[in-house]
Amino acid sequence: MTPQMMVLLVIVGVALVLFIGGWVRVDVVGLLVLSALALAGLVTAQEALAGFSSPAVVTVWAMFILSAGLTRTGIAHWLGLPLQRFAKGSEALLTAVLMVAASLLSALINTVTVAAILLPATMELARRSKRPPSRLLMPLALGCLLGGPFTGISTPPNILVTDALQTAGLRPFGLFEFTPITAAIVAAGILFMISIGRRLLPSRTATAEADTRSSSVDIFYQLDSYIFTIRIPPGSAFHGRSLADSRIGSALYLTVLAIQRNGALTLAPRPGEVLRAGDLLIVHGSPDHLERFRGTQHLQVESSDRYSTLLSQRLQTVEAVVAEGSPLRGTTLAENGLRLQHRVHVVALHSPVHGKIKDLRRHQLTAGDRLLLQAEQKSLEALVRLGLVADLHVVAADRVDELAGGFMEILPVRVPPGSVLVDRDLVESRLGNAFGLTVVGLVRDGELQCMPSPHEKVQAGDLLLLQGSRHDLDILESLQELEFTEQTSALETELESQHIGATEILLSPRTTLAGRTLSELFFRERYGLSVLAIWRKGRAYRSRLQDMPLQFGDALLVYGQRRNLEAVARDRDFIVLDETAARAPRLEKAAFAAAVMLVVLVSAIAGLVPIAIAALTGAAVMVLVGCLSMEEAYRAIEWKVVFLIAGMLPLGAAIEKTGAAQMAANALIDAVGDLGPRWIVAALFIVTVAGTQVIPTAALVVLMAPVALSAASSLEISPHLLMMTVAIAASSSFASPLSHPAHLLVMSPGGYRFLDYVKVGVPVTIIALLVSVGLLPILFPP
Repeated sequence: MTPQMMVLLVIVGVALVLFIGGWVRVDVVGLLVLSALALAGLVTAQEALAGFSSPAVVTVWAMFILSAGLTRTGIAHWLGLPLQRFAKGSEALLTAVLMVAASLLSALINTVTVAAILLPATMELARRSKRPPSRLLMPLALGCLLGGPFTGISTPPNILVTDALQTAGLRPFGLFEFTPITAAIVAAGILFMISIGRRLLPSRTATAEADTRSSSVDIFYQLDSYIFTIRIPPGSAFHGRSLADSRIGSALYLTVLAIQRNGALTLAPRPGEVLRAGDLLIVHGSPDHLERFRGTQHLQVESSDRYSTLLSQRLQTVEAVVAEGSPLRGTTLAENGLRLQHRVHVVALHSPVHGKIKDLRRHQLTAGDRLLLQAEQKSLEALVRLGLVADLHVVAADRVDELAGGFMEILPVRVPPGSVLVDRDLVESRLGNAFGLTVVGLVRDGELQCMPSPHEKVQAGDLLLLQGSRHDLDILESLQELEFTEQTSALETELESQHIGATEILLSPRTTLAGRTLSELFFRERYGLSVLAIWRKGRAYRSRLQDMPLQFGDALLVYGQRRNLEAVARDRDFIVLDETAARAPRLEKAAFAAAVMLVVLVSAIAGLVPIAIAALTGAAVMVLVGCLSMEEAYRAIEWKVVFLIAGMLPLGAAIEKTGAAQMAANALIDAVGDLGPRWIVAALFIVTVAGTQVIPTAALVVLMAPVALSAASSLEISPHLLMMTVAIAASSSFASPLSHPAHLLVMSPGGYRFLDYVKVGVPVTIIALLVSVGLLPILFPP
């Protein structure tokens, strides 16, 4: 053994120790190998840096961009939607369909990306078919891994062996030369899974420690504990009413995330969405608020003409103007205390600039505003005396309804024992804020109080004289008829799509919103997003969020259209923590993305241009036509893989120059060379697939390619046979959750353990070995 070979073995040995130990990032190990080879004089400076301009490296990062373009334009997600048609099929059919879809998609898109795209669809498939996710998620990951090598550009090992052949002056693999052997392995793997493999799968759901969604958002906010469903029963007053009109949000502090009707799901419904009897509402919030209204008659409508007549005699309805010097200028009704301090109710408000004001509580009063007021005579006189209003004049009875918009009906209701309103003050009852019903009178022990204080406690037996619309009272009564149906974390899997999502946003350091409430900001109206919770000082708040003043450091969990999340991301007052959740797919660019990918593939198949140039041009065109931005293209590249490959490629040249490749090849020949090509294929396959358990596949291919070429030369057999063996074996890492990110991705949602992967992965690896040994010598004759 020469000194140079000894130095090389030391470098390789240290690299293997670092790869196995995991103390140093794999890309850093690659750069250290490059540096060590150059410093030791095993390769020239030009050879050491050649990896960064290698066609293989260029092809790898360009394919990352092309894959991101297909994902960003929604094509990848769209391709996974047909899976739901098979929800009612047998488990064997579901397994087969899922693995076929995953393997075919992996031919065009990065394997991990395919697994991430199909994961939500598979969870939905499991839910609809009423099967544990563990029965389908491992077949999904295996389908992605089995189909990865379908084309010459679909995995880094394929790209690297093709480049190694070309560098050695041999004919490179064609784009689809990998397809026959991969298709055979996929078919054999699927047959195994639907016959024997699925019997080895566990039937369990994710554990509490490994929740279906493992992001910090789900852990902190415990979404699954606060998502449940309610059904609108037949004959409900909600039938035909809009979602905003139902007051479900304002009265029960619930956010309607979706409406299910006739099997169809409408995510993030708009406030104007019309409800129907039988609708299933998926809501977020505390079930306690709904439970308070159920099962008890909280208000009993009575006919009390005597008190209604007495009330109309004692209360006057007048019009008044906010004077130039009035203390009311610049204040809102929520701030100026007209009701609390002066016992005066503002029925309507007309601005000379904005016309009739709908949201009375939030409008800042200005000089010239006309107020329609209702109060006792002495309270009205006090307003004039204090200079709060001017030009006071009584409104004729026939004009009151016209000016008030028809919300002046007196509705006497009794508060029975056990009512949810007992021992709560009028503000807590939310009769006004939530239902638009104003308590203009309260009868207790036969005594009538006009315009009772908002802080007056309601007692059992009180008669409340409400002013408003009978329709609003019907809504209040209908709340107790809502049917609480279920509370399950499975609902979570339905609530996100390409267009709808949830994410966390923070108040930015430059914010001007601290101290203001969501209602003051018109947050829902302005951004079209629902705030599900506010995280403050280690605690998640879910109720009365609209009136909670925001503080710097608050995190808001928001839900809605992704295009609206993008608008928030551009607002200087907020910081969106998960940028990917805030990105809506560019569906209008989907045709461009598909066309670009098709042209790249056709160019490579026809040999019009080298695959590296075709992929690079396609990536540039993806950015040029707007399928993704240049920043998104940079983020799509897995730079760790790029630097690992570029750093390790000089190792192949060093192995060849020092004679290490020939030595390893001789060892292989001495062991099985006399037994024939199939034994060579089997031995090379076993060594390579064993190496994938501890060494990154790209680095392993760089190590094994020179050995395979030297063995082929010594035995005078086809180098393509052995190089294809290396490529297929490097992609056959099935037996460990650590062997590929796709396995790790499904581990938590499926509740899998390490042994589950061994039980299923080892037989699949053996099947890949047997198929390779049987077919490769036929496809590539020795």
